[in-house]
Amino acid sequence: MLAFESLFARTDLARAMRDNPVLCVDVGVRSGADADLLPIAFAADVIGFEPEAEAFSGLSAQSPYRSVRYENKAIGWSNGRRLLRVTRDPQSSTLLEPDERIGTEFAKPQFFETVKTVEVETVTLDDALASARVDGVDFLKLDIEGAEYEVLRASPRALSSAVAVKTEIAFVPFRKNQKLAADMGLYMAENGFRLMDLIRPSRWRHHGYVIHPHFSLESIPYSRGQIMHGDYLFMRDPATLVETRRAERAAFIAMAYGYFDYAEVLLTRNDVADDLRQRYGIDVRASVRAASALYGRVVLGREIWT
Repeated sequence: MLAFESLFARTDLARAMRDNPVLCVDVGVRSGADADLLPIAFAADVIGFEPEAEAFSGLSAQSPYRSVRYENKAIGWSNGRRLLRVTRDPQSSTLLEPDERIGTEFAKPQFFETVKTVEVETVTLDDALASARVDGVDFLKLDIEGAEYEVLRASPRALSSAVAVKTEIAFVPFRKNQKLAADMGLYMAENGFRLMDLIRPSRWRHHGYVIHPHFSLESIPYSRGQIMHGDYLFMRDPATLVETRRAERAAFIAMAYGYFDYAEVLLTRNDVADDLRQRYGIDVRASVRAASALYGRVVLGREIWT
């Protein structure tokens, strides 16, 4: 990912990005700020929330982003005391009750077995942002092991201000009463978002970890895996992005992910194109084309290396 770091700082869109920075709220920041916005890291501020004290203490303030701030808070669907269930693999720790039947069925009990419970004080995302004196969000990332749907429903202000959302989703209920990918898709569509992509889908075999396209010495040497979870990336319907500067930030986020077609739709809109031309002398079509070519060369080089 290092090749992507502040990639667009080398384009003529850089000044516009610096003057109109993106605010990213990262809920579930155990391993550090999400790397997906690295191409615009020089023009992105990050606020991250992590409930586990041990994981929070290991977070580093050093970051490629313009600024980063971490809060040791548990984001939930209501304010109050709740149990955080810490699983044998701590990355699967959750506020919901794991369904151990799924772990047994797919021979992956480490993601479902609770080894301890920790009482935590949960707050809604809206209240956490208000406490942090944050008025609005541009990019919202949620990775909270099954509670993403409930958290979004409980924080309408954060969702209404966001122009892009990346959220973990499940196709099989890992936790009891967990909402699934279809529920999330419908809810986000009702709130003016379009599903752009399924990112990093994870597929599980019932036995073993070696999956397509690999061959192993397991009892069943080769098998495709069942799709289990991944991340949905949502972007706002362009028709809902009335404000010029907000449309620009949505385009910058889309470019960071490589969706230059969507970005061009926004940036060539009359009000946006006029703003960028008058402020920075930017020819939008030429600038998007150049940024696309730059990004594409990095993607090609990474794929060849892989």
